[in-house]
Amino acid sequence: MTIRYPQWREANETIKYPFEANATLVNDSGLPLLEGTFLDARLYPIGGQERMYLSQVTVTANQATVYIGDEDEDQRASGTFSLISPPALIKLEDAYGRPAGVIVSEPIRLSIFQSWGVGTHKFTAAQASFVAAVCVPTPEVGVRGILLEDGSFFTGEVWLLAEEGIVLSDETTTIDGVPVNVIRVDVIGDPLFRRKLCAGDIGFSTPRFVETITFAKSSNAILCDAGSTGNVHIGVSNLAAQDTIMRIRPVPEGLVIEAVGEKVEGP
Repeated sequence: MTIRYPQWREANETIKYPFEANATLVNDSGLPLLEGTFLDARLYPIGGQERMYLSQVTVTANQATVYIGDEDEDQRASGTFSLISPPALIKLEDAYGRPAGVIVSEPIRLSIFQSWGVGTHKFTAAQASFVAAVCVPTPEVGVRGILLEDGSFFTGEVWLLAEEGIVLSDETTTIDGVPVNVIRVDVIGDPLFRRKLCAGDIGFSTPRFVETITFAKSSNAILCDAGSTGNVHIGVSNLAAQDTIMRIRPVPEGLVIEAVGEKVEGP
């Protein structure tokens, strides 16, 4: 690794950066984190808040793990490194293995944790808060991964493959006035899947079902939505009604709803 700006590291050796100037850097057990142990940092865990801090350092016989927390979660991200051969860069990940930031140091500086002893050493926000310049709040919005029932988590480039009777489509919708891309999942059952096998990809297109029906006459309009099962029920009224007869017939393009005959006049 090539250090392109050594003067930056030299300037941070005697100050508390990347921690705040008023951070004590001494935990409740009296163990100090010497100035210059960490030379720089960049923290961007998903869901992280504005003020992040070094919440915990867990030391074992061969390795150490540093934890980054905030006001909502004290273990928002963590990074583990070897005490026998410490690195110059601690890579942080969140609980699901997603990149969450880095801490810049040097092997000789990280060797301080060898003297702390095996155990869990905790800090508070007042003792080890990072400066705002190294904290990048990353709101936890949208779909960033898929969590399965067994606890496994998929993130990054995830391929969605629809099995029999499932149709996936990419659509654009509006949420709070902002257009977003969404994945629509339609469960249509095996019969339609069999039709696609018979027709092939060229001769088959996913049917578009009736979602609403609007009955309009002059300035009056009645909107009929589908029920909880997606069905629109149209029944025959009293045969003695003195209205025109409504006829619904299917065509290749959809449904044709038309009125047949004229209003029956009374005696």
